[in-house]
Amino acid sequence: MIGPREVATLRSSLLAGGVALVPTDTVYGLAAALDSRDGVERLYAVKGRPRSQACQVLVYAPQCLDAALEGLPGPIVAAAAALLPGPATCLVPDPGGRYAAAGGGRAGTVGLRAPLVRGRFAALADLDIPLVATSANDPGGPDPRELDDVPPALRSAVDVELDAGRLPGTASAVVDLRRAASGEALLIRPGPDPDGMERGLAEVGIVLRRAG
Repeated sequence: MIGPREVATLRSSLLAGGVALVPTDTVYGLAAALDSRDGVERLYAVKGRPRSQACQVLVYAPQCLDAALEGLPGPIVAAAAALLPGPATCLVPDPGGRYAAAGGGRAGTVGLRAPLVRGRFAALADLDIPLVATSANDPGGPDPRELDDVPPALRSAVDVELDAGRLPGTASAVVDLRRAASGEALLIRPGPDPDGMERGLAEVGIVLRRAG
């Protein structure tokens, strides 16, 4: 069970430049605090990811999700609210560059991830800082549904790991909401429930197009 003490330890480590293994509602992720330059650089190095390649911005606390959507066009906010919290990564504008540390070469856009926080890791809803995150796997490798699935070299390089047991194991959907004002969104990666996403977006007047 992940409780307030574990979340407090995680927060302190991340703000000090640490890198952590954290659970989501899909798979385990590798995370650093968005506002820690050293932590983000370490995350990219541990993952072996080119700095030009984007990561997600991962938020657990509801107020962090609200802050990420504040000031965006109404249709984008409505579309994001139809999917988040949930197993989706939503591409939305980042006009002020607040989340540029995760943007790689994709300036002005953020991949926003807000897991549905419940059960064994419900306490993470109190983690009030945004994170830069990516799946805790080798590039191109299988997504980890348990901590034992994380490659040993990667696991040994982190400062904190939170164990929520076995997770569903299918990586989040990726959906581009930047054209929501025109009444459509683009599904780039299907995730665990593309039909449910389609229904949710339809309720706010958005048609989900599927890539390819």
